[in-house]
Amino acid sequence: MNKFITLALTGLSLIFSSSVLAEGFNDNYLQVGYSTNDYKHSDKITHVSGSAELGDNYLISGSYDYETGDWNDPGEYETQTAKKMLIGIEGYFPVSSSSDITSSIGLENWDITGTTKVLATSVITNKAPFEGKFTHIGIGFRNLTSNNVEISFKNTWTKYKNPTVYYYYKPSIKIRHISANGIESSIDYSKTNEILNLRQSRLELRLIKHINESFSIGGRLSIVKDPKWTETGIFV
Repeated sequence: MNKFITLALTGLSLIFSSSVLAEGFNDNYLQVGYSTNDYKHSDKITHVSGSAELGDNYLISGSYDYETGDWNDPGEYETQTAKKMLIGIEGYFPVSSSSDITSSIGLENWDITGTTKVLATSVITNKAPFEGKFTHIGIGFRNLTSNNVEISFKNTWTKYKNPTVYYYYKPSIKIRHISANGIESSIDYSKTNEILNLRQSRLELRLIKHINESFSIGGRLSIVKDPKWTETGIFV
């Protein structure tokens, strides 16, 4: 928890109708993956995500994460399982031939369960289930400087209910580049305002090799602070 420890992520994900080189970026895809990280409560993650363009100006997207973790505390052994689902819609409104105003709305749900085993007695008890509900609204700007480079800025406002209601916002910047030989790279940085005495920042790096118009292989590195963890991996 107190150090960045880069762990090997073993993951596979399939991307169908991914970015088409001749047309620049294309966000129609389906991805399935598996990852590990050094976060205490969730160190193994199965991930499914995808998006589909609806005409020229709209995009529907969704994701599902199944996370498991186990750890030892003094006198106890604990486990946790989290199921996280997100669905959203994005809209793009051209202001020039290469720039758009972007907007988005998303609904997210977390279901978290766990167990505690008292080592001295071997008694296992179920933790009280936790459910978190999120509503996200975002506004941003993106610019395609060429067919090969896209820069986007976005601010997302979130309502979080668990059942206490919290509000926070998260500005972010993302840069994507795709080379002539089919290698796509991206860097994405975001930071929330303070919520529950935390102000989380996240830096994510991705590198993808497009094998053809419907299949890709790549890797991902995420570095998170407050709380701290690092996640690395590959996806196909």
